Amino acid sequence: MLRSKPEVDVTKDRLVETWETTRDALAPRLVAAREAVTPYVDTASQRMAPVIDEARTRLTPAVERLSPAVETARTKLRKDVVPAVVAAAETARDNSAPARAEAKQRATDAYLVLRGAKPTKRRRWPVAIACLIGGAAVGAAVGTMRRGQQPSVAPVPAPFPEPTTTETPATKNAAGAPKPTRSSSS
Repeated sequence: MLRSKPEVDVTKDRLVETWETTRDALAPRLVAAREAVTPYVDTASQRMAPVIDEARTRLTPAVERLSPAVETARTKLRKDVVPAVVAAAETARDNSAPARAEAKQRATDAYLVLRGAKPTKRRRWPVAIACLIGGAAVGAAVGTMRRGQQPSVAPVPAPFPEPTTTETPATKNAAGAPKPTRSSSS
Protein backbone atom coordinates (compact mmCIF):
# COMPACT_ATOMS: atom_id res chain seq x y z
CA MET A 1 0.00 0.00 0.00
CA LEU A 2 1.42 3.38 -1.00
CA ARG A 3 1.15 6.24 1.41
CA SER A 4 0.97 9.83 0.26
CA LYS A 5 2.57 12.69 2.15
CA PRO A 6 0.38 14.28 4.74
CA GLU A 7 -1.08 17.64 3.82
CA VAL A 8 1.05 19.37 6.43
CA ASP A 9 4.25 18.19 4.76
CA VAL A 10 2.97 19.23 1.33
CA THR A 11 2.05 22.68 2.62
CA LYS A 12 5.41 23.00 4.35
CA ASP A 13 7.27 22.13 1.14
CA ARG A 14 5.23 24.71 -0.80
CA LEU A 15 5.96 27.35 1.82
CA VAL A 16 9.70 26.62 1.68
CA GLU A 17 9.66 26.94 -2.12
CA THR A 18 7.73 30.21 -1.93
CA TRP A 19 10.13 31.60 0.67
CA GLU A 20 13.18 30.71 -1.41
CA THR A 21 11.66 32.27 -4.52
CA THR A 22 10.76 35.43 -2.63
CA ARG A 23 14.20 35.70 -1.06
CA ASP A 24 15.89 35.26 -4.43
CA ALA A 25 13.67 37.95 -5.95
CA LEU A 26 14.05 40.46 -3.12
CA ALA A 27 17.75 40.03 -2.27
CA PRO A 28 19.11 42.19 -5.14
CA ARG A 29 16.47 44.86 -4.48
CA LEU A 30 17.31 45.02 -0.78
CA VAL A 31 21.04 45.36 -1.53
CA ALA A 32 20.34 48.17 -4.01
CA ALA A 33 18.08 49.96 -1.52
CA ARG A 34 20.70 49.69 1.23
CA GLU A 35 23.37 51.15 -1.10
CA ALA A 36 21.04 53.98 -2.13
CA VAL A 37 20.07 54.91 1.45
CA THR A 38 23.56 54.65 3.02
CA PRO A 39 24.79 58.13 1.94
CA TYR A 40 21.62 59.78 3.33
CA VAL A 41 21.94 57.97 6.65
CA ASP A 42 25.61 58.97 6.94
CA THR A 43 24.81 62.63 6.20
CA ALA A 44 21.92 62.67 8.68
CA SER A 45 24.03 61.11 11.43
CA GLN A 46 26.82 63.69 10.83
CA ARG A 47 24.33 66.55 11.05
CA MET A 48 22.52 65.18 14.11
CA ALA A 49 25.58 64.23 16.19
CA PRO A 50 26.36 67.81 17.34
CA VAL A 51 22.68 68.51 18.09
CA ILE A 52 22.40 65.33 20.16
CA ASP A 53 25.59 66.16 22.07
CA GLU A 54 24.35 69.69 22.84
CA ALA A 55 20.96 68.35 24.02
CA ARG A 56 22.74 65.84 26.22
CA THR A 57 24.88 68.54 27.87
CA ARG A 58 21.83 70.77 28.45
CA LEU A 59 19.67 67.99 29.88
CA THR A 60 22.26 66.39 32.16
CA PRO A 61 21.72 68.85 35.10
CA ALA A 62 17.94 68.47 34.86
CA VAL A 63 18.25 64.70 34.82
CA GLU A 64 20.53 64.82 37.87
CA ARG A 65 18.02 67.04 39.72
CA LEU A 66 15.07 64.83 38.80
CA SER A 67 16.73 61.51 39.57
CA PRO A 68 15.92 61.53 43.33
CA ALA A 69 12.30 62.53 42.63
CA VAL A 70 11.98 59.79 40.05
CA GLU A 71 13.46 57.25 42.46
CA THR A 72 11.07 58.37 45.22
CA ALA A 73 8.13 58.13 42.84
CA ARG A 74 9.27 54.69 41.71
CA THR A 75 9.54 53.52 45.33
CA LYS A 76 6.10 54.87 46.24
CA LEU A 77 4.66 53.32 43.12
CA ARG A 78 6.07 49.92 44.03
CA LYS A 79 5.17 50.08 47.74
CA ASP A 80 1.84 51.94 47.72
CA VAL A 81 0.20 52.03 44.32
CA VAL A 82 0.95 48.57 42.96
CA PRO A 83 -0.39 46.68 46.03
CA ALA A 84 -3.51 48.87 46.05
CA VAL A 85 -4.11 48.26 42.35
CA VAL A 86 -3.53 44.53 42.75
CA ALA A 87 -5.94 44.40 45.70
CA ALA A 88 -8.53 46.39 43.74
CA ALA A 89 -8.13 44.10 40.75
CA GLU A 90 -8.57 41.01 42.94
CA THR A 91 -11.63 42.51 44.60
CA ALA A 92 -13.08 43.43 41.23
CA ARG A 93 -12.40 39.93 39.96
CA ASP A 94 -14.07 38.38 43.01
CA ASN A 95 -17.05 40.72 42.85
CA SER A 96 -17.52 40.23 39.13
CA ALA A 97 -17.36 36.43 39.29
CA PRO A 98 -21.16 35.94 39.13
CA ALA A 99 -21.49 38.38 36.23
CA ARG A 100 -18.61 36.74 34.38
CA ALA A 101 -20.12 33.29 34.91
CA GLU A 102 -23.45 34.50 33.58
CA ALA A 103 -21.75 36.17 30.60
CA LYS A 104 -19.86 32.96 29.89
CA GLN A 105 -23.08 30.94 30.02
CA ARG A 106 -24.87 33.43 27.78
CA ALA A 107 -22.01 33.38 25.29
CA THR A 108 -22.11 29.58 25.24
CA ASP A 109 -25.86 29.67 24.71
CA ALA A 110 -25.50 32.25 21.92
CA TYR A 111 -22.85 30.11 20.25
CA LEU A 112 -25.14 27.08 20.43
CA VAL A 113 -28.01 29.10 18.93
CA LEU A 114 -25.79 30.27 16.09
CA ARG A 115 -24.81 26.69 15.39
CA GLY A 116 -28.46 25.73 15.31
CA ALA A 117 -28.57 23.78 18.55
CA LYS A 118 -30.93 24.62 21.37
CA PRO A 119 -29.30 25.63 24.64
CA THR A 120 -30.30 23.64 27.67
CA LYS A 121 -32.54 25.55 30.03
CA ARG A 122 -31.46 25.55 33.61
CA ARG A 123 -34.31 25.09 36.03
CA ARG A 124 -34.09 26.92 39.28
CA TRP A 125 -37.19 25.55 41.01
CA PRO A 126 -35.47 22.34 42.21
CA VAL A 127 -33.04 24.47 44.21
CA ALA A 128 -35.92 26.51 45.67
CA ILE A 129 -37.82 23.36 46.65
CA ALA A 130 -34.69 21.88 48.22
CA CYS A 131 -34.22 25.07 50.26
CA LEU A 132 -37.86 25.01 51.39
CA ILE A 133 -37.65 21.35 52.42
CA GLY A 134 -34.38 21.98 54.25
CA GLY A 135 -35.90 24.96 56.07
CA ALA A 136 -38.97 22.92 57.05
CA ALA A 137 -36.74 20.12 58.37
CA VAL A 138 -34.67 22.53 60.43
CA GLY A 139 -37.85 24.18 61.76
CA ALA A 140 -39.32 20.81 62.73
CA ALA A 141 -36.11 19.80 64.50
CA VAL A 142 -36.01 23.05 66.47
CA GLY A 143 -39.70 22.68 67.37
CA THR A 144 -39.15 19.13 68.58
CA MET A 145 -36.18 20.16 70.67
CA ARG A 146 -38.10 23.06 72.26
CA ARG A 147 -41.11 20.88 72.97
CA GLY A 148 -38.89 18.44 74.88
CA GLN A 149 -37.69 21.23 77.15
CA GLN A 150 -40.59 22.22 79.41
CA PRO A 151 -40.22 25.78 80.60
CA SER A 152 -40.08 26.20 84.36
CA VAL A 153 -43.37 27.60 85.72
CA ALA A 154 -42.92 30.67 87.88
CA PRO A 155 -45.03 30.69 91.08
CA VAL A 156 -48.09 32.89 90.88
CA PRO A 157 -47.74 35.85 93.25
CA ALA A 158 -50.21 35.92 96.18
CA PRO A 159 -52.90 38.59 95.95
CA PHE A 160 -52.94 41.48 98.43
CA PRO A 161 -54.90 40.71 101.60
CA GLU A 162 -58.29 42.30 101.77
CA PRO A 163 -58.84 44.94 104.45
CA THR A 164 -60.49 43.57 107.60
CA THR A 165 -62.43 46.71 108.53
CA THR A 166 -64.67 48.48 106.24
CA GLU A 167 -64.92 52.17 106.89
CA THR A 168 -67.54 54.35 105.41
CA PRO A 169 -67.38 58.10 105.14
CA ALA A 170 -70.06 58.37 107.87
CA THR A 171 -67.83 56.64 110.42
CA LYS A 172 -64.91 59.05 109.83
CA ASN A 173 -64.63 62.42 111.56
CA ALA A 174 -63.43 65.62 109.93
CA ALA A 175 -59.75 64.82 110.57
CA GLY A 176 -60.06 61.50 108.77
CA ALA A 177 -59.81 59.41 111.93
CA PRO A 178 -62.54 56.92 112.74
CA LYS A 179 -65.19 58.11 115.16
CA PRO A 180 -65.36 56.35 118.46
CA THR A 181 -68.25 54.00 118.61
CA ARG A 182 -70.46 53.56 121.66
CA SER A 183 -70.25 50.46 123.47
CA SER A 184 -73.39 48.99 125.06
CA SER A 185 -71.73 48.19 128.39
CA SER A 186 -71.75 51.73 129.84
